[in-house]
Amino acid sequence: MDYNKQRKDLSYGFKSENEIHSILEEQFGTLFKSKLNPEMGKYYEFDKYNEEYFIEIKSRRIPHDKYPTLFFGENKLIKGDEILRKCPHLRVFYLWRCQDGIYGWEHKSSEYTICKRGRNDRGVDEFNDCVDIDQKYIKRLEELL
Repeated sequence: MDYNKQRKDLSYGFKSENEIHSILEEQFGTLFKSKLNPEMGKYYEFDKYNEEYFIEIKSRRIPHDKYPTLFFGENKLIKGDEILRKCPHLRVFYLWRCQDGIYGWEHKSSEYTICKRGRNDRGVDEFNDCVDIDQKYIKRLEELL
């Protein structure tokens, strides 16, 4: 495992989340960081939340439409199901911050595919079951609500 590359990738993601926090609050209202909530912890499936929304953020170094789909880990979809079973009034979103803006998909709002996705550029295979969302179902942040 190339831990230096992993550290850089994590740093990029955290920096990106912080940079767009105020933009997200314009759309979703005041947001809290799940990693600061002791009940959720550092490795919680969603990055931000409030009384109405749970939000996962992925940062990508590409234009949003470079590939036919965008994806996130299936573990997050499963956690979204769990959250919505307990609190059906909530809305769950998966966001991608890309080079050309912030895009998203609401939990199970359209068709999706489960497939293996991942990477091996850090010296080890990092492949998991992921949720693949076709570009036609992905919306700009401003169009999500």
